[in-house]
Amino acid sequence: MLNKIVQGRLGNQMFQYATMRAIQEKMKNDEKINFNFTQVRRVGKKEDGFDNQLKDFSLNYDKIDFDKNIKLNLLQYIVFGIYFVIYKILKLVINNNRYELVKQKFEKNFQPIFNKCGLYLYNYGFYDFKIAKTKNKLFTGYYESSKYFNNIKQKIFDEFTPAHKKLEKNKELYEIIENTNSVCVSIRRGDFLKKNNITDCLVCDEKYFDKAILEIQNRVENPQFVIFSDDIEWVKKNMKFPNKAVYEDGTDPVWEKLRLMYSCKNFIISNSTFSWWTQYLSRNENKIVVAPSKWRNINKDINKEIYEDNWIIIDV
Repeated sequence: MLNKIVQGRLGNQMFQYATMRAIQEKMKNDEKINFNFTQVRRVGKKEDGFDNQLKDFSLNYDKIDFDKNIKLNLLQYIVFGIYFVIYKILKLVINNNRYELVKQKFEKNFQPIFNKCGLYLYNYGFYDFKIAKTKNKLFTGYYESSKYFNNIKQKIFDEFTPAHKKLEKNKELYEIIENTNSVCVSIRRGDFLKKNNITDCLVCDEKYFDKAILEIQNRVENPQFVIFSDDIEWVKKNMKFPNKAVYEDGTDPVWEKLRLMYSCKNFIISNSTFSWWTQYLSRNENKIVVAPSKWRNINKDINKEIYEDNWIIIDV
């Protein structure tokens, strides 16, 4: 059994699912994946997206389970326990701004030891897995890189298709998106404005979007900007877009919002994993994607692997 301790909300969950499916496809014995959401539910509220948000997509349920108990052998429990104690100590003695970078280096250096007993404890960046022969394997981490699953891209497209029909209220918006040179503009505010996030996570300000729009206008003929945000009313009142811009109303369930966004032909993304997935799932092979030059303000080196080679980068 491949056990994944799931972390984060939908964008994070999608990276973790896609990575685990790619690992599963490599294995000859067709092991099932157990996605365990205990940690997700512990850190947040269901109404804020801290639950199983994968259930609304066309996943391969023959190959996955949800929330089975994780069974490890004695060695795995000991090694995982030591790992847990070490990172708790690191958090106490290291400055918060450096903690994640130090943790990343620690995890990467000790991967060979972890892997030998079937533990895969690498939170950020790209890691080439060496799959152990242990009966049960435990994976933690965000795995924010398409390098993990590009080899099964079509399967990812199929399985991340929402399991629900398009909402009738969005019929006109879909027609605009499909019949114009549509540009998805993704503006994240929400939890990025919280005290413990704002310094590191609030990367994309109004100046970034102004520059990104100019970049699109120079590259796309008659662009139709379609604006999406978790705070759409604030965006309407405080940000300016070309006159023809249209707005998603902000009331759609997350699976419908994702489909609306990836149906667009081009993208201006934020430093958000949900935003990342909208451009990755686009079926337009000639898409233009504009992104900020850094994913975080303080821990700039943490998310380097999330960037795609064909993106147009705007300095922030």
